[in-house]
Amino acid sequence: MKLRVIVLAFLAGCTLYAQQSAEANEQEKDPFADVKESAPSPTADAQSQRSWSHYIFGDNFGFRREIMSQFNTSDGRGGSRQSVGFEVLKKWSTATSTVASFNFQGRFVRRDGYRPVQNDRMTDPTAGGWTFEYHNFYGDLYNVFNPVLSDAQRRANVGRFNFRAGRFYVPFGLNLQTDTHGTVLQLSNESNFGFERDWYTGFWGAINQHLNYDAYYLTGSGYDLKYKGQSGLGVVRISLGNRYSTQYGLEGGASAIAGERLTNPMMNAGIEAPLATKRYGIDARYRRAVPNGLLTFSTELSRGRDARDTIRNQLYQAEYLHSSRRWGLGAQYRDLSRDGMGRDSSIIGEFTFYLKNDVGNSNLHWIKFNVEQPLEQSPHGLRGAVFALQYYFYW
Repeated sequence: MKLRVIVLAFLAGCTLYAQQSAEANEQEKDPFADVKESAPSPTADAQSQRSWSHYIFGDNFGFRREIMSQFNTSDGRGGSRQSVGFEVLKKWSTATSTVASFNFQGRFVRRDGYRPVQNDRMTDPTAGGWTFEYHNFYGDLYNVFNPVLSDAQRRANVGRFNFRAGRFYVPFGLNLQTDTHGTVLQLSNESNFGFERDWYTGFWGAINQHLNYDAYYLTGSGYDLKYKGQSGLGVVRISLGNRYSTQYGLEGGASAIAGERLTNPMMNAGIEAPLATKRYGIDARYRRAVPNGLLTFSTELSRGRDARDTIRNQLYQAEYLHSSRRWGLGAQYRDLSRDGMGRDSSIIGEFTFYLKNDVGNSNLHWIKFNVEQPLEQSPHGLRGAVFALQYYFYW
């Protein structure tokens, strides 16, 4: 019920913001915009009454569906994860620009015989039956300082000051540019911080044509929005501009995060407690066309501290996608060491057969086979190789 109220309140706020921005734009164009009719017509009243539903469910509204069936086994014991989900995407625009956007993604999930796998490693193993899980829940407001800027200043600062609030990928490393929601192969944030998504608010945009920035305050609570004594986390990321990805196939950046987060109860004897956290990291991704396909290399490297313990993390990943976009291969090496807690490292191999795989990722349909072989394990790590078979459909 609380989540529903939050969603409705946010949508109403975005709608009001979009309407006000549209009215401001019209007033700039029309020198007689302040002249009002003495009595609005019934037709105008009807259009006004319909405007709320039109602004929410009208233009630029998207609804996606998702089905996942996943089976895994390790040490002779099997587990399964079945889910059906959806994603709501909405943008509000004027005749000349996008004003705001909203994203909500959730799933109804059932787990049986839970065994940790890369894309489901931190879930409560005692959870049973069907449960609802939300993943993305955030909104963006674009060019938020436009109302106080002159026309010349607006033109000079297009795309520079955008505001985000809600729950999304932790803005550290490549996750902001990579949707790993449906995949088995994951990046390093979940093992590095105990969660890959968090609740946060802050600004993002382009510094210039070469560099982008992200600057946020995170609650440090992971799944639920809550405070249990932690002060939260501040994070800054500087990354390459979009032109480097389109022209050279290159992405990358440097990130710094510091403050307090809650410990993960599954890795801390069932206790949630504030933990002083610092991380500094660099990351890169390079795509290169090769005969009959596309090669992609990715890496994330970070170092920092949890309280007084030094943390070192490294991840290397290589992927090949055939030019038909019907099949692909992936391999990953990951290594996380913690002073006093040991080291976790593993190598993963994956084969994917695509039934549908459009370039924009708006229609995905695949079958994946994934094998993770641990090389070195801390006391809380996995035991033995993990085999996973996944069916996924997003449309």
